[in-house]
Amino acid sequence: MHLSALSLHEEIFKMKLFKVLHLLFFALFTANAYAVEEEPGNAIVLKTKGDACYNAGRYADALEYYTKALDKAKSEEDNKVYYACIGNIGNIYGSMGDYKRTLHYYKIGYDASFKGKDTDMQWKFITNIVAVYCMMGDAKSAKSFFNLQMKIPNSNVTMSKYYFLNNQALIARAENNIQLAEYYTRQALQYAKDSDMPLVYQVSHLADLGTIYLKKNNPKEALSYYTACRDSIMKMEKKEQLVNVYRYMSEAYKQLNDQKQAEKYKNMYLALSDSIFNRTQFDMANSQLFEYENNENQRQIDELMSKNYTQLVVLIVFVVLSVALTLLYIMLRKRNRALLEAQKIVVSKNEELMASDRKSKQLLEQYVSAMNQSSHENDTAETEKETEKDEKETEKDERSGIKMTDEQKNRLLNKITTVLEDVSVISSSDFNLNTLADMVDSNTKYVSYVINDSYNKNFKTLLNEYRIREACKRLSDQDNYGNMTIQAIYQELGYNSPTSFIQAFRKVNGMTPSVYQKLAAKK
Repeated sequence: MHLSALSLHEEIFKMKLFKVLHLLFFALFTANAYAVEEEPGNAIVLKTKGDACYNAGRYADALEYYTKALDKAKSEEDNKVYYACIGNIGNIYGSMGDYKRTLHYYKIGYDASFKGKDTDMQWKFITNIVAVYCMMGDAKSAKSFFNLQMKIPNSNVTMSKYYFLNNQALIARAENNIQLAEYYTRQALQYAKDSDMPLVYQVSHLADLGTIYLKKNNPKEALSYYTACRDSIMKMEKKEQLVNVYRYMSEAYKQLNDQKQAEKYKNMYLALSDSIFNRTQFDMANSQLFEYENNENQRQIDELMSKNYTQLVVLIVFVVLSVALTLLYIMLRKRNRALLEAQKIVVSKNEELMASDRKSKQLLEQYVSAMNQSSHENDTAETEKETEKDEKETEKDERSGIKMTDEQKNRLLNKITTVLEDVSVISSSDFNLNTLADMVDSNTKYVSYVINDSYNKNFKTLLNEYRIREACKRLSDQDNYGNMTIQAIYQELGYNSPTSFIQAFRKVNGMTPSVYQKLAAKK
């Protein structure tokens, strides 16, 4: 019988402890009062109504107001109200014995206050988390969070020291260290008295000491503490808190074998329990809690689905962009390779052209010499025949306004070519069409005509090609021109600015001078 009574007493203690601790938890979350008068229906008003219902033991109504206040607090960005409502919703779960859900909400509150950088609220939530772990008998987790509690600063030094002693007592109780639990309980009780803290901070310790003495098989001493606890609760007008006190007093009288008093307080416990914590009220609270949970879960699911959808869209966009960039990179690499090969071909062709320049000059000189000799050896018949042919060609040239025979065009072209191949002449920045016409004993009209007719391009284009051909020769001839910069080369070839030189070079070779020089060096 004695062992059975202690086991029952252990369960009673847990129920009692959380009920009394409710007062402490609630005091934490309602410590910040709002002095200003607010408009009806806002977060503060809804929370205040919830507090009134909570104090009256109407947990279903309190939960309804707290739930509405949470939504308002979010829209109004009132973090203080949000934290308080979250904490008291956790308290309501605890009053129904659902410590896991209590922890769930306390941890939500802690995470929110951590993100909001509100260290005071962090400390309050951590303090309650330690107490709930003790209620669950998880001393290891309680100690872990207690260490975190010690690291978080709290602006209220008195409260900080009080809850340090209170949680030490709870942890010792969870570890079944009765002697240490009694020590810290007395320390906390004495500190609350010395600091003139409200009775709510003394009630739980009076009940705790009563329970400790019951475990020590000292019901008489236990009754003295339970009686002091009862008197304090009656002063606070917290009628609902008397339920468990009457129950504990009944247990104490049982140990004293005073069946009359034990039955008396048992009946008082049952009567008060029926009037305050009736089954219907708890069913309503449960219903409200489940409805709130379903709404919260659905909201979280919707947010998660929305977040997943957004992440999926971002992922698809990322994949598409990655594929597009990869294809673009491949295309650019292929294009660059093709361009590089084309540039190499241009360099090779230029080198071939430069290598054959001397041979071309020799052939041209031989051709001119043969033409001159042939013109002196023609007989009269050939002269007449040639004259007849020239007249026909002259007639054809007259359509362009220019009268020149093929021989005249070839001779003038030979002179033009000879001048243009003289680098020292065309490298002058002053060299122009007039200069060329004077040097070949002709005029600009005939010179332009011969150039256009022979090369299908104007004088400026042809001059740039000769200059650029010489530039290519110098850029690729490291032995003779390796010590010259690109600037020195284009200045010696008659270009006054790098822009005009690069534009001309790119137009002829399809690349810049620096690229050409690198390719020539590699080759």
